[in-house]
Amino acid sequence: MLSGSAPPGAYAAAYPGTTITVTDALGCVAQASAMTPAVHAVQPTLTASLDCSSGLTTVRCTGFTDLNDPGLPYVPCDWPGRTCSVDGVNMGPVSSSWVNEGGGVWRYSAVLTGGAHTFNFSGTNLPCNGALECWGSTQVNAATITPGDCGANLRLRAALGGALSSGTVMSDDLRAGNLLPLTEPFSGLGYTYVGSAAGLGLLPVLLSTTGSNAIVDWVLVELRSGPMTISWSKPALLQRDGDVIDLDGDTYLNFPVAVGSYHVALRHRNHLGVMTITPRALAADPAATLVDFRVSGTGTHGTNARVLKGTVWCLWPAEATGDGVVKYTGAGNDRDAVLSAVGGGTPTNTVNNVYDPKDVNLDGSIKYTGSANDRDVILQTIGGSVPTATRTQQLP
Repeated sequence: MLSGSAPPGAYAAAYPGTTITVTDALGCVAQASAMTPAVHAVQPTLTASLDCSSGLTTVRCTGFTDLNDPGLPYVPCDWPGRTCSVDGVNMGPVSSSWVNEGGGVWRYSAVLTGGAHTFNFSGTNLPCNGALECWGSTQVNAATITPGDCGANLRLRAALGGALSSGTVMSDDLRAGNLLPLTEPFSGLGYTYVGSAAGLGLLPVLLSTTGSNAIVDWVLVELRSGPMTISWSKPALLQRDGDVIDLDGDTYLNFPVAVGSYHVALRHRNHLGVMTITPRALAADPAATLVDFRVSGTGTHGTNARVLKGTVWCLWPAEATGDGVVKYTGAGNDRDAVLSAVGGGTPTNTVNNVYDPKDVNLDGSIKYTGSANDRDVILQTIGGSVPTATRTQQLP
């Protein structure tokens, strides 16, 4: 979807034969006929929709009203010499992509890629050079257009226990340390996507965002028509405040599947995945459905699928080996993986500046001992007091 509005622009309408009367301080009167430009504000509004069969994005511009004559719609593109463009490219003849629907509504249809697009409505500079109307320039900086908005959409929130040490906002140490990869990491860890391509990348500008909307890490989202049947899966990005956003920056997630009811599952490369216990109804309107794994009211599949940290329900951390089980002892345990990563024979070693599943607290370092070490997180996840205990992912 797209919506936007222009800053106040102006154009001047001049009408031949207008009589100008000037009276000076002594009462002398002079009259002349001339073209008299009058400036009028223009405040267009843009709305857009995507035709899923043709791939064309239809943008409708409304509000081009001549404020000098409210009953007269302002017609921005059908006079010779006017330049109406999208991203600096002329929109073309009125009879093709740029169509006057009447009543001050203009329609533009074209294949627009994802990203921000600038619509510019401009024309002859004053003076009018004999034209019946003159106008200045009105620019509309539109919001982001997402060509993939056809299908089912939802808003998703979650928290990673390894990145939430206190409060309700996760740390973004990986982003701050320039350690987050620009392409999704899950296919490299052996995950096979359903629907999506492997190696999808994010918009690099998203990594410059700081504060509560800063990126924490990549996550993986699945829609399942049944508990074990994946209809579509895709990578996404988790922000510090818990919002899961699409790779183009949209604050909702789009799936090119039929609207309907799906289980929503969320995975991370070193946390145990979760899934809604019941299907959730997804619609084309992204505001219609919110799945918030941070709150107790969102039922999850299985038993103890999440951990409560303060007031926030989180995904269990410390799944360093990728087998779906957090173990402190025994074959294939996660503690030994951390010890091996720092060198094995010298447990006080630290491996810095890494993006690695064995960095279970997501601070960019692998540590076996000392403050903020990763071994303690493993022990806490299995229960702390019984090192032989295990924690198993409840995602089927």
